[in-house]
Amino acid sequence: MGNLALLGISLLTGLLLQRVRAFPADAHRGLNAFIIYISLPAITLRYLPELEPSWTWLYPAGMSWVVFLVGVGVFVSLGRWLGWDRQTVGCLVLVCGLGNTSFVGFPLIEAMYGTEGLRIAILCDQPGAFLVLSTLGIVAVGYFAAGRITGRAILGRVLAFPPFLAFLASLLLAPLSPWPDWITGPLETLGRTLTPLALVSVGLQLRLPRRDFPFPAFGIGLVYKLLLAPALIWGLYVGLLRQEGLAIEVSILEAAMAPMITPSIIAMEHGLNPPLASVLVGLGIPLSLLSVWGWYVGGL
Repeated sequence: MGNLALLGISLLTGLLLQRVRAFPADAHRGLNAFIIYISLPAITLRYLPELEPSWTWLYPAGMSWVVFLVGVGVFVSLGRWLGWDRQTVGCLVLVCGLGNTSFVGFPLIEAMYGTEGLRIAILCDQPGAFLVLSTLGIVAVGYFAAGRITGRAILGRVLAFPPFLAFLASLLLAPLSPWPDWITGPLETLGRTLTPLALVSVGLQLRLPRRDFPFPAFGIGLVYKLLLAPALIWGLYVGLLRQEGLAIEVSILEAAMAPMITPSIIAMEHGLNPPLASVLVGLGIPLSLLSVWGWYVGGL
């Protein structure tokens, strides 16, 4: 309960800080940078080397690939049927095709399953959501924004992302684990900064939609991300493949997470319906706290 209370308190703190004039309007950028360069790598280096290698790793790692590829088909088809413009379809593909597996996913999964669940969540994020964003996601941006993308740009993005470098380092250093306390202690302390900083950052960026907002696209995008995506993973992993256990449960819950923050920023930078991208993340995150809890209590 303490971890869940911290989520709510941190989100509320971010909302309240919006009204403090002396607080920098772009403070969330600094928080996000600290999370990406310090908090996420620390968590990865602290917990992943102790995870026993297993074929079950494929399930959490593959979850985001399945959700993204199915999302492409869903949103492109609906876009043609409902007459959405190219930018709106691209926004939904990019933002609702990928889940917030780290900023929101890590704190929630740790609150529900502890450090064992957190180790599985790292697999959902690094070889999963992040790698999808850095490959298929960037290709989607180039297509829907009529831009140009190269293999070198994709590789450069992957190799320049600190949490992914920490993921690779964790795999290489795994034979040396368990590590001494003077290494794991500082890593654990730095990793604990993720929850409050991530949720404060989300609260700082939360905005309400305007009257001319594309509500149908917004509703369909969140229905897919919060409800249909986890149902898809449950149907595939549990219903079809008959799998069970911690890795499967964490994969389903991570599939139910809100839209990912980084794709929304990329969508806004490339003109893929910026108002829609902003609100999908801003309102999707608090709504996902309810949907994830619903899946945890009743769906698993």
